[in-house]
Amino acid sequence: MNRIFATLASAAALSALAVGTATAAPAIGSGNHEPASASSTPTGFVNPGPGMIVKRSVPVDRTPAVGSVPSGAPSAIGPKVTDKVYQGQQCGLSVLQQTSGQGKTTLVMTVSKSVSAEWKSEGGISAGAVSAGIGFSVTRTYTVENQTRYEVPKGKFGTVQAFPLYDKYSFNATMGGIKKPGWAMKPVGVCFNQWLE
Repeated sequence: MNRIFATLASAAALSALAVGTATAAPAIGSGNHEPASASSTPTGFVNPGPGMIVKRSVPVDRTPAVGSVPSGAPSAIGPKVTDKVYQGQQCGLSVLQQTSGQGKTTLVMTVSKSVSAEWKSEGGISAGAVSAGIGFSVTRTYTVENQTRYEVPKGKFGTVQAFPLYDKYSFNATMGGIKKPGWAMKPVGVCFNQWLE
């Protein structure tokens, strides 16, 4: 796990510095994991690598979008959210919590944090219409909770970081008969990244 956050922007890299060292953390997931391209992953999120420990707090919601029409608006021109599709899990880049220690030791991390949902849509549709159509509020925070243990052998320095885990959904926002793409991210758990130096 020698790769660093070179391609992920300086803010994420600096926040991931290990305590007591002068080197940045390896790329999230494993030494072979590279962030997905911007076309497949919204800025600020990465697909979990094979070395990432992903722990969910809630099950995946695969129900279709129900659509939304604000009260008093004609259904032909009112905003609707349709074509909701589950796109998989992604890890955020904001560090929720971190612990480090010299081995031999066991690093134990218990995480309970409030994380905001994220969303984006073209076409000027409101957050309320997106929330009603996609099946969860895109303007509220969700509590993500979990725990991990990491054994650090004698002579090694170990670090564990926690990042928010999201379920990503794509959808279409329809206004005036025109469909515009959008996405929404619901916090559903914790991504743990851990390594030895």
